[in-house]
Amino acid sequence: MKKQLVLLPGWAMHSAMWGDFATQLSQQYTLTLIEHLPSHDTLDEVGDSIMAMLHDEPFYLLGWSLGGNVALNLAQRYSARVQGVILLASNPCFVANDTWMGMPLVMFRAFAQQIQIDANATLQRFLAVQCQGIVRGDEQLEKLNARFASKEAMSLNDLMQGLSLLENDDLRDTLANLTCPIMAILSDSDRLVPVEIGQAMQVLQPNLQLHLIEGAGHIPFLVDTQGCVNIVRAFIDGIREN
Repeated sequence: MKKQLVLLPGWAMHSAMWGDFATQLSQQYTLTLIEHLPSHDTLDEVGDSIMAMLHDEPFYLLGWSLGGNVALNLAQRYSARVQGVILLASNPCFVANDTWMGMPLVMFRAFAQQIQIDANATLQRFLAVQCQGIVRGDEQLEKLNARFASKEAMSLNDLMQGLSLLENDDLRDTLANLTCPIMAILSDSDRLVPVEIGQAMQVLQPNLQLHLIEGAGHIPFLVDTQGCVNIVRAFIDGIREN
């Protein structure tokens, strides 16, 4: 029987963003693509909505950006079901504070204000930021824009609820106490998730496997699709299920 793998998209993103990355993984695993992260006030509520979409079998979680925070929450609360977690360009404490690297709070709140003023234009800038630091970034941005435009954008209310989760939820204790296998894939050119948090996460959770993709911005799975697929396969296939 194939292992079950659930892909959780990032903030404002949807299942079409995965493209060939998901196609290749589906050849080896039974894949569940969450269309978009459910809109709720708390991570617990988001996670519970996702669990209601899944069958009873144990599964692995791969979460991109905010999806990684959801994955950590699910792994903590549904430990009997979650076999392993992959954090893709994800920060367990997205907004920086005195003890952790992340997006500066002033910058984050300015972004949230821009979303309320002009969501469409701000989302386009957000897509461009994800492609910064990438060789041939214009080509990657064109691909990213095409995928993003293939489905209807989320409502302003849904976008703001997601931003509230990013601003207020700190999953560092959850990461530190996780008992299932866990891996993080980061890029050295990500403008949204500082690469330095990789080592900081390993201090919190010594069992965390860390992989760095060079020059991949916030979209390693798009820039180096085959490399990310190989990393995911090696991680999942190396886990002996209960």
